[in-house]
Amino acid sequence: MGPAVNPTPGQKWSFADYVALAVLVAAAAMLFFSGLSSRSLWGSEGRWAVIAREMMQGGNYFLPTINGVVYFDKPLLSYWAIIPFSLFSGVTEASARIPGVLAGMGTVALIFAIGRRLFGLASGFYAGLILLTTAMFGFWSRTASAEVLNVLAIWSMLWILQGRGAGRPFHRYLLFYLVAAVSSFCKGPLAPAVAVTAVAAVSCVGMIRDIRQKGFGGAPGKATDHFDWILSARGVLAAVCGLAAFALLLFLPVIMTGSWEAVELMWRENVVRFLEPFDHVEPFYIYFKHTPVFLLPWTLLAIGAVIHMKRWGGGPERRWLATVTVAIFLFFTLSGSRRSYYILPLVPAFALIIGRSLAGFLHRETEKDSPLMKVALVITAFIPVIAGAALIAGFFGFEAYRHSSEIIAGPVIMMAGIAALFFLFKRMYVPGSALVVLLFFGLLLWTFTAGTSIGERGRGLKPFARHVASRIEGVSDGNVAIYGVGNSSFIFYLDRKVPVRALSDVRQVCSFGDGVGRYLITEEAFVGTIEKECGSERFDRALSESRDDRTKRRNDLVLLVAPKGR
Repeated sequence: MGPAVNPTPGQKWSFADYVALAVLVAAAAMLFFSGLSSRSLWGSEGRWAVIAREMMQGGNYFLPTINGVVYFDKPLLSYWAIIPFSLFSGVTEASARIPGVLAGMGTVALIFAIGRRLFGLASGFYAGLILLTTAMFGFWSRTASAEVLNVLAIWSMLWILQGRGAGRPFHRYLLFYLVAAVSSFCKGPLAPAVAVTAVAAVSCVGMIRDIRQKGFGGAPGKATDHFDWILSARGVLAAVCGLAAFALLLFLPVIMTGSWEAVELMWRENVVRFLEPFDHVEPFYIYFKHTPVFLLPWTLLAIGAVIHMKRWGGGPERRWLATVTVAIFLFFTLSGSRRSYYILPLVPAFALIIGRSLAGFLHRETEKDSPLMKVALVITAFIPVIAGAALIAGFFGFEAYRHSSEIIAGPVIMMAGIAALFFLFKRMYVPGSALVVLLFFGLLLWTFTAGTSIGERGRGLKPFARHVASRIEGVSDGNVAIYGVGNSSFIFYLDRKVPVRALSDVRQVCSFGDGVGRYLITEEAFVGTIEKECGSERFDRALSESRDDRTKRRNDLVLLVAPKGR
C-alpha cells in the first residue's frame, strides 16, 4: 500500500512531513546559494544592485536612482528587499540575489505544502524535488529581480484560499488580500491579478459543476458559497483592508517625494501594458514554445504527467489543480505583452502535476501500468548520460571551456545515468527515478558553481570596469564622463562615490575632449561617430572591454582619454 494520496483536509502534520519539508528546504538552500557571487551581474540585475546601493548611500529610500537619475521601472519593495542583506558588506552580487534565493526556497516549501494537502506526502515531496531541479526555476531563483518574488506571492495567495470557502476564518481572507497588497509593490499588481484570476476560475468551475448537478435552484446561494472570498461579509471586509494597505503603499512615495512617477508607473506597467502593450509584443501562441523550455529537464515527464492525470480519478483536488494551471496559462496568453520569463508562475503548477503523477506511478497499483510515464522517465534519464559525456568532451576537446571538475563530474554523472537507465529498464522505478533526480540536482549544482566560473571567462564587463576604476582613481569628477552607456552593471562595478557625468550628444563629447587628461567611457558603436565629429586626434583608446580587435561588439565598452599636452 503506497503513501497517502488524498489525506483528510486539515490533517495534522506528522514527523515525516516535517522531515520531508526540511530536506526540500535544505536541498533548495544548497542549490540556490552555491556560487551565488560567482557570476557577475547581467542584464537587469545591475539596475537592482545600483538602485539599492544608491538608496543606501543617499538615504532616500523612496526615490530609486541609477547614476543619480531617477529611475522608476519597478515598485520599491523589490529594491528594499536587497537592503537588509547589504547592511554590513554593502551591495554585492550575492546580497542582491539573496531575496530571489529566499523566494525560491519559500516557493519550494509552499509547493510541498500544497501538494501534501491535495494529494499526500509523497506527491508533495516529489513536486518539491521537481521544482527545485527545474533549471529555469533555479536560474531565476539566483537572479536579482522581482520574478521569483512574484511567483512566491502568487502561490502564497493560492495556498491561503485553497479549498472550499465554507467555514474559513476571517484571518485567511485578510491574509490573502494583504499579500495581494504588499506583493503589488514587487512587480506591480501582476501577482494579485494572476492569483485572483486563478481563484475566480476555481470558483466559476465549482459553481458551474454545482448547477449542472443540482440545477439553478439556489444559484445566488451557490455564488455566495463559491465566491465567498469577495461576496461574503468577511471577504468584503478583508478586501477593504487590503485596498487600504495598497493605497497606503501606493501613495507613500508620493507623500515622501512629491513625485507621482510611482503611481504613473503602476498604471503604465500593469494596466496599459496588459491592454495596449507597448513592448515585448509577441504572437499569442508564444507560451506554447516557452513553457517546454521552462520545464526542462522535466518537459517530457510533464507531458506524460498531464496525460496521466486521467488515471487520478475525479475529485476537487484534480479539478483545482487543472483549473489553476489553465487559468495561469490563459492569463499570460491573453496579455498583449509577452516575454519568456513571464510564464514562470506556471512552473510550480506543472511541478504539482508531475509530483502527483509520479507518486501514483511509483506507489499505486492502479496507476503503475502507464507506458507513457515509463517512456518519459527513460528518455529523461538519457539527459544526464549525454550531459556527462559533454563534460568529458569539453575537458578534452575545448581548451577554452576546460575545468578540472569536468574530468571528475563527467564520468561520475555518465555512469550514474547509465545506472539509472538500468534500474528503469529493470522496472525498478523508485531507485531509478530517485537517481535521476539526484543527477539533475548534481548537474545544476555543477552548473551554478564550476559551470558559472567557466562562463565568466568570456565576460569582460566586470574586469573592464575594475580596470577603469583603477585608471581613474583620484581623477576629479569633472574629468570623467560617460556617453551612450546604458549598462547599469558597469555603473555598479565602477563604484564611484558620486554620479558620473552623462553627456547627451556628440557636441558635448567634443567639448569635453578639449580638456587635458579627461576620461570618456562609451560604447564601441559610438566610437566611429566620435572620431568623425570630433577628429581622430581628440581621444586615444586606453582600454576596451573587447578581448581583441576581431571580437568587437557594438555594445562593448571603451575608455577613451583626451591626450595630454594637446
